[in-house]
Amino acid sequence: MGSKSQKFTGRVLGAIVGVAALSLLAMACAPPGGGGPAGPTTTTSTTLPWSPPTGQWFGVNMTCYFSVSGTYYDFPQPASVNIEAPATVNAGETFNITVTPGTFTVPTVVEGYAVQNVKWMTIRYPLPDNVQFVDSVMSAGIDMGPGYPSLSIEGEFMVYRVPGPFAPGSTVQMPKDRLTFTATGDPGSTIETRMHTLSNVAQFDLASVGNTCYPDNSDRVFTTTEIM
Repeated sequence: MGSKSQKFTGRVLGAIVGVAALSLLAMACAPPGGGGPAGPTTTTSTTLPWSPPTGQWFGVNMTCYFSVSGTYYDFPQPASVNIEAPATVNAGETFNITVTPGTFTVPTVVEGYAVQNVKWMTIRYPLPDNVQFVDSVMSAGIDMGPGYPSLSIEGEFMVYRVPGPFAPGSTVQMPKDRLTFTATGDPGSTIETRMHTLSNVAQFDLASVGNTCYPDNSDRVFTTTEIM
């Protein structure tokens, strides 16, 4: 990249990529060290009616990392998500956990640099070893671009993708995702919601910059469902 490209500092890139990532989190459903059995590879539809979330809101502090011309940068990124999970389920019971990210607005210009779009929002979270993944149903979203959102099982992770691209100046509402599981663990064990990583790509006039964000407390538990 030329000399002008070198002016992309951690502050500039952190602003655009961070705003794009704001509130776009899905929390993992996994006990420590868990890695559940693989289910269907992709089981997402967009037939869930939209309604305001009724679960609990959680704030998350993350640190995001990216590189430009061989120089590595990091920046802090706060985010939030609403999670609705049952307090208890019976062994063998099928149940739902619903995740609702908040809205975010894609900026048009950051410190003189034009934003073309933000794309490939990808959230990765572990699959528990005491549940069986059954299905995932998404609601509609707002200003999500032409790409089709999906949730797939990839090894020991559930991967939530919304390809976009998201247009500059748009206020994006990501889909609500209702995850369906069957409790396969022993009575007394718990299903805990956790997060692994979030990543996305910001497209500027001069460069395309990807980043990956990690929660500052990777061991934090958001919700706990006890198997009875």
